[in-house]
Amino acid sequence: MARTAHRKALESPRPDGGHLVKPERLQAVLEAVRDSGDRGITKAGLARKLGGTAMRTVDRAIALLEEQGARFGKAREGRPAVIHFTLEKAPDWDSKITPHARMALEVALMALEGTATELWYDQLEGLRTLADSHLSTRDRDLFRALQEHVCVRGSADDQQALDTRMLTQVLLALGHPDGPRELELTYRAASTGRTSARTVIPFTLTHDVFSGGAFLLAWDPAKQEPRHFRLARIEEAKASAKRGLIPDKRPLEQARDLQIGGWFSPGTPFRVRVRIGGSNWPQALLDAPPALPGVEVRKEKGGTVLLSFMATDFQGPTRFVLQVGAEAEVLDPKPLRAHLVATLKAMAARYR
Repeated sequence: MARTAHRKALESPRPDGGHLVKPERLQAVLEAVRDSGDRGITKAGLARKLGGTAMRTVDRAIALLEEQGARFGKAREGRPAVIHFTLEKAPDWDSKITPHARMALEVALMALEGTATELWYDQLEGLRTLADSHLSTRDRDLFRALQEHVCVRGSADDQQALDTRMLTQVLLALGHPDGPRELELTYRAASTGRTSARTVIPFTLTHDVFSGGAFLLAWDPAKQEPRHFRLARIEEAKASAKRGLIPDKRPLEQARDLQIGGWFSPGTPFRVRVRIGGSNWPQALLDAPPALPGVEVRKEKGGTVLLSFMATDFQGPTRFVLQVGAEAEVLDPKPLRAHLVATLKAMAARYR
């Protein structure tokens, strides 16, 4: 019996310090290196982080962690040269949630928030709390910042797989705890297929049921205006160390709050009013109002409903109205009504 217990202890995935370094001290060293980020941390810095631990204990801890599967980056800096340690791989026993796993959980939660699956959402919310308790300090700060810069309405799937390296750089620039960093992009235009390089300041990620994918909303310093970039068309991205400065956040906030399917304009917002009839649409809209900005649905006499929502650009409302078809009539604003008339005439001409 004792021999079996001894064998299990040897096979245990938990850190074994060989009675030289306590397991909790190994975890603390791992945490300190992880939280140091790209800059890394010196042995002296580790000793200070651990409350004045002796340097020989730090050496033993690093050696033991490497024996147990950890891999550290070791960059020499300064004169005389001092080694800065960064964490490239944690040992298998490490209990911390990786940023990629936490990101997957967050994306699942954001998608469910717009689909009325409250039971699933509640279950995942419990997992979010558990995951937060197992994040490193640095990653927890990153996700707090990111939660302030993600806007999801409804759900939509981008069929093109995103480059994880690109996405990581976007998220690092967007979610920096000290404010967004400048982001260097190589972007492929939808209309021409040509790529161009530009430097932007990320503001938020947007995703709604009409967009068919995720967008990065950013400030373009060269054009002095907000711009939407579909993530699937960002071919390369690099987060700069330089802090991004946005002169006025109000245009970006308006674009974030009132965009529909990625469409927005810098002009004055307007309220769209659409009367919708038919045998199915009115009740369907009352049961589940569409994920549109400031949406309101009111039942009318005669079986119709009056749907209203906010917008800044004609393209988003047009896309929604066309999916309802002949059962929808735009009442306001009048310029949007005229735009629909011109659009429908052009469509009819294709079927002559």
